[in-house]
Amino acid sequence: MRFCARLMVITFVAVSGVCAAGQNRELAEEVRDKGWIVFCARAEAGDWDLFLCRPDGSDLRNITRTPQYNEAAPQFSRDGRRLLYRRLPRNETISGNRYGEQGQLVFANNDGTDAQVYGASGQYPWASWSPDGKQIACLSIKGVSFVDIAGKQVVRTLERQGFFQQLTWSPDGQWLSGVANSFGTGWSVARMHAGTGAVNAVSRVDCCTPDWFPNNQQIIFSNRPPGQKGNSGQGWTQLWRADAEGKTRQLVYGEDGRHVYGGQISPDGKYVLFTGNMREDGDPGNAGAPMGLMRLADAPIIGGESKELRALHPDAHSGPILTLPVGWEPCWTSAEVVSQEARASGMGVPPMQHRRGADATAHQQDADAALTPPQGEAKDVAKLAAEVRGKGWIVFSAANESDDWDLFLMRPDGSDRRKLTDTRQYNEAGVKFSPDGKKLLYYRMPVTAKMDNNTYGTYDLVIANADGRDAVVYGNGFRWASWGPDGNQIACLDKAGIQVVDLASRKIVRQIPRRGIVQQLGWSPNGKWFVGTANGLGVAWTIGCLDAETGQIHAVSEIDRYNCTPDWLPDSEHIIYSRGIVPDKPGWAQLWMAKAGDSDRQMLYAEQGRHTYGGAVSPDGAYVLFTLSEVDLGRVDNSRTRMAILRRQDTPMIGGTDESLRREFPHARRGPVLDLSWGWEPTWTMKTDY
Repeated sequence: MRFCARLMVITFVAVSGVCAAGQNRELAEEVRDKGWIVFCARAEAGDWDLFLCRPDGSDLRNITRTPQYNEAAPQFSRDGRRLLYRRLPRNETISGNRYGEQGQLVFANNDGTDAQVYGASGQYPWASWSPDGKQIACLSIKGVSFVDIAGKQVVRTLERQGFFQQLTWSPDGQWLSGVANSFGTGWSVARMHAGTGAVNAVSRVDCCTPDWFPNNQQIIFSNRPPGQKGNSGQGWTQLWRADAEGKTRQLVYGEDGRHVYGGQISPDGKYVLFTGNMREDGDPGNAGAPMGLMRLADAPIIGGESKELRALHPDAHSGPILTLPVGWEPCWTSAEVVSQEARASGMGVPPMQHRRGADATAHQQDADAALTPPQGEAKDVAKLAAEVRGKGWIVFSAANESDDWDLFLMRPDGSDRRKLTDTRQYNEAGVKFSPDGKKLLYYRMPVTAKMDNNTYGTYDLVIANADGRDAVVYGNGFRWASWGPDGNQIACLDKAGIQVVDLASRKIVRQIPRRGIVQQLGWSPNGKWFVGTANGLGVAWTIGCLDAETGQIHAVSEIDRYNCTPDWLPDSEHIIYSRGIVPDKPGWAQLWMAKAGDSDRQMLYAEQGRHTYGGAVSPDGAYVLFTLSEVDLGRVDNSRTRMAILRRQDTPMIGGTDESLRREFPHARRGPVLDLSWGWEPTWTMKTDY
């Protein structure tokens, strides 16, 4: 029975609405400065790397970046200064039940530097730190062995007593926990005395992934209670806690429709971190889904509708659950993690240079360098993140663990990321805040329809509150919709022309010839202009600006390129857009700005090796938000899009390490650029009360 699969990840569905947003925000603020979390996740190169983030999900960074290897199962030492993990060849699939014995054991600093391979492949299986960090306990078919790290000597051994995976040494060094097959079932969580080898069952039926509470008296573990009707009678795995003697047990988190694994208690004993997924056996071929964090004081919590589970636990809460970046096998330390760069420069805090959700490039090292500032600019990136954090919210589309696309909300620095929609039968895309930030419009399409930059605006229009509630489907007769200045009207593209529609009555109140505009319509904040991608102004796609009063149109971009994704600046005088490639010639789309009334144009951001799309300027006009893509859009699902922010005053700017653009733009800056992880077509509001 392949019961245990710690490769699981989960998107948590708990309490919803404004109340939930406030509770999640409070939880995020509580844990933000409580150390660091390390975890495994799929990197841009397609391998699995180790990542760090704050407990609220911010300050996300890749700390291994080894496209030739997969890294798995990281553990902080008890003092938080060191890491151990497994490294295996990239072509070897990580197994949910064997990861602790796959590949080679590696020791490193807590920021991933000075990584040292320790032994041959398969040696030191299921290694776990001793309290002082000088030994590891390992588990193999031969028994439990205690190894002196410095001398690589086995100092003593114990019979394994049926233990066969997931060994963890207690913080006080007196006990071991693990998964055993010697208590009447193949999947028991058990405790072993580290001195005598005496064992006792903690929980006997379908249990796995145990870990210790800081008090050494309790264990967190995954448990699938018998008798469940869901999952074709197989039931769903839940997160439970028990005293180490196995006398009392309590539900911590459960959700019908999800398996929950990999629970880990915060160093102060107040919070629990965990992962999970719909698939029992793990899914190492998938990019994964967000981790979850909750207060133990709020337990038990039940996610989603979960009628069967709620009937069994009628007093359970519905949240809050803090959704964290994509990852699995998380481990938490209260110690500060200071990067090598910060250590060398004397900085007391780590740079915020990598904010990615682990969530993907065939050239991993180039990709990391692309949005990584030089060492001397790490402070500038941190400063940029601090500047934008309180400036409202960003909403965007992103793929989830079910392979459909949902809408997500986050702070402009990438923190407080949360899901707004959870519709597995649909994809959502093309989201836009209303001018006052109170409403959203977006497009909903069947999950079978491919996400495409050139067609998403042709599906069903949805209008909802800014927190995702009260969604109303308007249908597919409102293509490429854009908000009017007062938020009471929208402009849409139809074969007959640009149609201005009253939202309340859904009636067309005005129609203007579209003059060749075919997609990506935008209405200026002052209501006087329309902008869109047009096919009648040049040899390829051209950004056209149309006078809303006279219907006259003119090109604001070059007319010999595939230009697209225009949007307005708050001044209604400038347009941001993607300057694409010349037909039949190689190249990469760049982010440019043009003046609506004449041919004045300037480059904002360019990078060899990535296309830049979906530019949106912050409501105060001071910052630029955009999407980077590895593939020329069209299709989005294979392009590995991720978002970033820069200051307008820092433009023009060049990203990456390729020097060819430097000759074309000799005065362009290198940064700072704030990487916001995975997403597509973001939009920004200064409204703050979500």
